[in-house]
Amino acid sequence: MKPFYVALAVVAVAGVAFILWQMRAGGSGGAATQPIPVQISDAELNSVQGISIGRQDAPVVIYEFADFQCPGCGQFATFTAPLIKERLVETGQVRFVYYDFPLPQHQHAFLAARAARCANEQGKFWEYHDVLYARQPTWAVLRNATDFFIDLAEEIGLDESAFSSCLRSDRYQEEVSRSIELGERLGVRSTPTLMVNMKRLPDVPDFSQLQQMVEQELGAPAAAADSAAGATAP
Repeated sequence: MKPFYVALAVVAVAGVAFILWQMRAGGSGGAATQPIPVQISDAELNSVQGISIGRQDAPVVIYEFADFQCPGCGQFATFTAPLIKERLVETGQVRFVYYDFPLPQHQHAFLAARAARCANEQGKFWEYHDVLYARQPTWAVLRNATDFFIDLAEEIGLDESAFSSCLRSDRYQEEVSRSIELGERLGVRSTPTLMVNMKRLPDVPDFSQLQQMVEQELGAPAAAADSAAGATAP
């Protein structure tokens, strides 16, 4: 083959490869990656749903507003959340509620929040929550995390086709947007933000500090606890 045709073939192959790479890196396949404008009236605040674990009638409720792409949230999920589940949730003292609060500077955070809710459809929110945070350093630097999120779903045993269909759509775009709006209405400005019986904590506590707060709530007079819970309930 003449050198000219060899060069032409190389250019053609490179062009096709570039187009395929652009399709994979730049396109999200129709997946909603940004919030939409929503408005929540005071009467609707209680209807914004987080993802919870623990007894519905647990005496103490810990709320977390978090961003899957936030490193501090990753540390909390790795070192503190497992202890909360093991020592406070499983003993019936606490119900733990996760609310999405993807920050605008994190390009994949909104999509990750939707992905976790897609996993929740198959009853594996918390498994997906854990693997998302565990692999955060990998997907956070990708140009497009859609395919990686689908691979993670397959990794934990989700129905890949159903998960992909959910992720490559606008499903849960409104729910995540409403969660953001709720956080903003409650004064959330950073992640993770923790609340214990609706009392917003100024800093992120370690587990021993959080356990002390829960014990204080458990020992608080009933009237005071009821008042705190009714102050501003999501």
